Amino acid sequence: MDKNQTGPLSGYRILDLTVMTAGPVGTVLLADLGADVIKVEEPRAGDLSRNLGNQFVGGESVQFLSQNRNKRSIRLDLKSPKGRDAFLRMAEHADVVVENFRPGTVERLGIGYDAVKAVNPKIVYASVSAFGQSGPYAAWPANDPIVQAVAGLMDMTGEAGGNPVRLGAPLPDFGAAALLAFGISTALLHRERHGVGQKIDTSLLSAALFSTIPRDGETLRSGKAPERLGSGHPTMVPYRNYQGADGHYFFAACFTEKFWQNLCHALDREDLLSDERFIGNTARTANRHALDALLEQEFLRHPADHWVAHLSAADVPCAKVQDYHTALTLDPQIQHNGTVVELDHPRAGKVTNIASPVNFHGSPVAYRRPPPVLGEHTVEVLLEFGFSDDEIAVLEGRTAGLQTEKKEAVS
Repeated sequence: MDKNQTGPLSGYRILDLTVMTAGPVGTVLLADLGADVIKVEEPRAGDLSRNLGNQFVGGESVQFLSQNRNKRSIRLDLKSPKGRDAFLRMAEHADVVVENFRPGTVERLGIGYDAVKAVNPKIVYASVSAFGQSGPYAAWPANDPIVQAVAGLMDMTGEAGGNPVRLGAPLPDFGAAALLAFGISTALLHRERHGVGQKIDTSLLSAALFSTIPRDGETLRSGKAPERLGSGHPTMVPYRNYQGADGHYFFAACFTEKFWQNLCHALDREDLLSDERFIGNTARTANRHALDALLEQEFLRHPADHWVAHLSAADVPCAKVQDYHTALTLDPQIQHNGTVVELDHPRAGKVTNIASPVNFHGSPVAYRRPPPVLGEHTVEVLLEFGFSDDEIAVLEGRTAGLQTEKKEAVS
């Protein structure tokens, strides 16, 4: 890790109050680009994700380790007056504050946008929540699958005639993370051009619904919800998983007439091109079951690997369906892209992360720090913000002066 390498966002200070996934992944995207992301954590247990899941390495949660690199961690009790005042003092010299508590929480703590703006008018204050900062669902306890259920994603996912299915990856979380990073970067650009900060917010619900484009147009125009089609597509055929002779699956995607024609030629089934049931995508969609039955029989003649090689050579989009572990450890394109990176962690040893998904060829991403141990940088960061040794000791609750103060308060 090159700690001296600079990135596009070097020089920006971000106070990160976020926990779990959407917020921390959003700030990882910014930290990877050089921003100084300071993770402000609850003193006793820290970010909720530090204690989630069932895989821990050296006492560190794999979930936390996967989404908090390139950050520094400080312990700060925001529920105490001293912690609140210390945070506002830090916010005076920060560029961005990010939070993902339930709406209203930061205001109750005295560290909401208005309080921070009062000490730093140019602050960019970013919030991400499940459903939005206001409205009938704003106060609901919720995470990614709850939002999937509300947004309709779960209802449209699953086998035909089967039950609704949760998406295999938390896409609303990661959509919100990307939108959060996009929003913060844009707000910083606006501040550079116009000299003013602002409050911005996004939600998992907004990200989930934005990710459904173009299903929105089809649904609202037809007046019908998308039906569950397994791996199939509501408006394109053939476009789904097919099973080879060896029992393995591959996906074929004929989303243009060119690819449909290429498929027919590759199968030596030119007769399908003149079958009026399959002339044009609209006809194929209306007769999907008849076409799929024909193709299923064709594809049972050879194993999946044969079809992937044969159809790819014929310029038909296709790929073998592989499991996630195989993808991360053996897939040659994923290895070529450098998607899995290794970091040295002081407790967990070597840990793997998914690399930043954007390549900056003039100012490349740098993996400067492993995910932080809880409170690892408290003294270092507070000194940088101008706190004295005595003030830091009081905030950490380790001075005789603090004990005297507590006794006086009791008496």
